[in-house]
Amino acid sequence: MKWQIDQLKRTVPLMIAEGHAAELLAKIGRRLYSDRHSYLLARDMTVPFVAPKGKVPIVVRPVRSIDHAAILREIPTRLPALQAGLATCYVATCGDGEVCYMQWLIDSSQNALLERTFAGLCPPLRPGEGLLEWAYTFTKFRGLGIMADAMSQICTFGAAAGIRSILTFVDVDNVSSLRGCRSAGFRPARRRIERWRLLQSQVAFENLPEGAKFPFEDRTTDPTPSERSVEMDPKR
Repeated sequence: MKWQIDQLKRTVPLMIAEGHAAELLAKIGRRLYSDRHSYLLARDMTVPFVAPKGKVPIVVRPVRSIDHAAILREIPTRLPALQAGLATCYVATCGDGEVCYMQWLIDSSQNALLERTFAGLCPPLRPGEGLLEWAYTFTKFRGLGIMADAMSQICTFGAAAGIRSILTFVDVDNVSSLRGCRSAGFRPARRRIERWRLLQSQVAFENLPEGAKFPFEDRTTDPTPSERSVEMDPKR
């Protein structure tokens, strides 16, 4: 997540107060010097797809203000997006209504707000395009297949609103999230290279060949336990 100065003033104290100081230092370090590679994944919503189901039943709905406290205890870095007014943030709940997953589905009507609050996050969305962003599976619910189930339901909401193509970015080394996206019907479309040098970033895109595979699709071995259980984007 790209932070502006006013967002930093709100987010940094919250991260420290909630015990996320180590994560904060790691994020600052990456913005001083790092090369981040991610896939731009795409799903054509006009193509029939059988949605997967997780190991526990979930209910997906728009976020409510009453959800914010639990979200910010778990992942304080979502504060700027929650306060920006971007439509729409969805959450998945399970059991007695506890939030287990969250993600935004943003359409082209939000381009100006997106550029104003998170400049450079993605190219402007075209009419009929949507962006899934800031996915997060809550720690106690990982390994239950919730990500693919929730993403599929959110995509269905988008299709009902007229979105024909849905995009999302996932780091190339976040194998569990890539697997979840594949299970939700996404395929690699482009590769993004984000270079950070002294808090300044440059972003470039590389086209992938038609029919490009996920990196793990050429493997002959099973995923490691860490690959099966992440279900999040830990570097955002």
